[in-house]
Amino acid sequence: MEFHIPEPTPPRPVQRSLFTRFDLEIDALLGAPRARSAFKVDGAGLAAAVLDTGLRVSHVCFKGRVPEAHNFTGIGARDDVTDANGHGTNVSGLIAAGTNDERRGIAPRANIIPLKVLPAPTLNPILEALQWVLSNAERLKISVVNMSLGVPGLNLVDDAHARAAYSDLHKVINQLYLENIALCVAAGNDYYEFQTEGMSLPAIFREVIAVGAVYDSSVGDRSYASGAAAYMTHADQITPFSQRLSADTSPECYTDVFSAGGGATSAGAQDDDGTSTQDGTSQASPTVAGVILLLQQHYMRLMGQLPPISLLQDVLRSTSTWLVDNEQDQKDNVKNSGKRFPRVNAFESLVALDRYVKLHA
Repeated sequence: MEFHIPEPTPPRPVQRSLFTRFDLEIDALLGAPRARSAFKVDGAGLAAAVLDTGLRVSHVCFKGRVPEAHNFTGIGARDDVTDANGHGTNVSGLIAAGTNDERRGIAPRANIIPLKVLPAPTLNPILEALQWVLSNAERLKISVVNMSLGVPGLNLVDDAHARAAYSDLHKVINQLYLENIALCVAAGNDYYEFQTEGMSLPAIFREVIAVGAVYDSSVGDRSYASGAAAYMTHADQITPFSQRLSADTSPECYTDVFSAGGGATSAGAQDDDGTSTQDGTSQASPTVAGVILLLQQHYMRLMGQLPPISLLQDVLRSTSTWLVDNEQDQKDNVKNSGKRFPRVNAFESLVALDRYVKLHA
């Protein structure tokens, strides 16, 4: 089965001056500036592996922080991660762009390891890349993996079938989980098609941190190729395309957190100083990967090792801002579930993690 980018709109290069506020509003919505300042964390000493369309390695946003890059698509040289699409560059910037402007990432001093896996007509490039992460994580200090991709047309409510049908994928994901390497995955963008709760694959696996998308601010009305539309938008409004699965519906595997993924501005692949704005759960997932890097950095400073994934999941979920998926708040053309969903809060998560460590050390 083919894996795609779960993206409702194509990437768009933009003029930086037109969208200066967007990424700053992502930062503010998630409490990232306060988290970085209060706990003196910025991702330094850790790395995120990004399985995507590649990266513009020479981009100013990643200067000096791309120690390795590998291509698993079978197209081109093994070290050629040229990002002709722009998706991987935008996603990587949302995690760790180091510029002090609207493109700044959540963890601006973390390294980025681009692993080009898309296009992926089969599962093999993704499996190979994840196995490579397992073999090289210690050497490169990889502590989080971002996968803003999935199988289109799936809306699963539990992972029983997925674990059986994709046993090789589940096995390597479970190995990452046991090694305390966090795996952030986009929940999927097919909610308009299904109009009911569920998530795509691999977001449905309970060992991953599955991420849905909200708007970070008022960006006017938005419409998408899938047919999904928001008639008006505001901060913490669930995007109409975002697949979602509540803990009430599926207590074992559900959407862990929501984050900013509507109108997300970051690095663009068109040139070495480019900027792009994209919408998707693809954009929400890397912002959570950035928050996890901050949490891991603080935990390692205190404990000398990476935190268990189960602890990260508990901290992220329990300290989130709670949103209600109802008609009054959403103003869109999809059937609202009426359920409550958590939106990540970086500062509160760090406070809770700090308290947990000091109580249990």
